Amino acid sequence: MKKIALLLLLINLNIFAIDKASLGLNINPNDLEVEGRSTLAFANDDPTFRNFYINGNFINSDETLFGLGFFVENAPTNYQNISFAIGLRTIFSDYKNDSFVAIPIMVGAKARMYLGDLPKSHLGFKFAYAPSPLTFQDASSYTEYRIEVDMSIIDNVNLYLGYRSIDTNYKKIDLSYNSSAYLGFKFVLD
Repeated sequence: MKKIALLLLLINLNIFAIDKASLGLNINPNDLEVEGRSTLAFANDDPTFRNFYINGNFINSDETLFGLGFFVENAPTNYQNISFAIGLRTIFSDYKNDSFVAIPIMVGAKARMYLGDLPKSHLGFKFAYAPSPLTFQDASSYTEYRIEVDMSIIDNVNLYLGYRSIDTNYKKIDLSYNSSAYLGFKFVLD
C-alpha cells in the first residue's frame, strides 16, 4: 500500500509542473502528510477544464491512509474572493487485518482574507463523508473535516496551519484515525 501511495504522489510531482498546482507537506508530533493537487487543464486546451482538479494525499500515522480524488472548484461570478468545491475521493487504509475503502463526497470553501499589509491569506474548510453505501470491504463509514489558514510567505510558497479530524469506522470498530493540528508548507503554481 505504501509503495502504491508513494508512486502516485511521484506521478503527481510530474503533474505539478503544470499551472494551478500545489505540493504540500505538513507535520505534527504524531504524523506526516504529503498532499498534492493539479488542474486537469493540462490534458485538454479547452478552458472549461481549468476548474477541474485531481488531488492526492498520504498520511503516515500509526496506520497509513491514502486518498485520491477529483473535484471542481470555482468562484461565484460576482465574488472572486471566495470559491466553492465539490467532488469525490477514494480513501484506502488498513487497521490490523481489516481493509478500509470508501468513496466520500467532498465539499469545501475557501475565502481570501484581507489582513492589512500582511501577504495574501486564505481561510478554508473541507468536509468529506461516506455513508455505508459508499464504503467497501471492512468499512462502515468515513468522516473527515479540515479547517486551514494559509499565507503566501514568498512567491509560490505558502505556509499553512490547520486542524483535521478523520474517522475511519470499520464494521468491527469505530476508529478515530486522526484528530490533530498541523503545520506545513506548500509549493504553489497559480
